Amino acid sequence: MKTFDTKKFCNDLTKLRGQETQQSFAEKLGINRSTLSLLETGKQIPSLDILNRVCNLGRFQPNDYFREQNNEALLYLMGSLEEADKEKITSMMTRIRIKEKYEMLARRCIDDIN
Repeated sequence: MKTFDTKKFCNDLTKLRGQETQQSFAEKLGINRSTLSLLETGKQIPSLDILNRVCNLGRFQPNDYFREQNNEALLYLMGSLEEADKEKITSMMTRIRIKEKYEMLARRCIDDIN
C-alpha cells in the first residue's frame, strides 16, 4: 500500500515558496493563506487538485510523494504466529491507525482555535 510522504511535500512546498509571502504564494495556487500554512506544517494533506497545482508550479511529479509502506518485518512475523495472535495484531494495527487520525484531527482543531 502506498502512503503520502507529508514530510517530503512540506519540504518541497516551503522551498518552492522561498522568500515569497504565504499570501502571494497561496494566491498563485488558488488557495487560502491559512490552507497554505497548514500544508507547509503538515497538518493538512493536499487534495489531488492542490497537489497537481504544486507539482505543475515546481515541475514535480505527483507520484514522487507516494511511497510504499514497508510492513515486511511485521508480515514476516505474522507468518510465524498463531491465528489468534494474528487477529490481535491486526486489531492493534487498526487501533493505532485510528489513533493517528484522531491525533492529526486534534492538532488541526488546536490550530483552528489559535
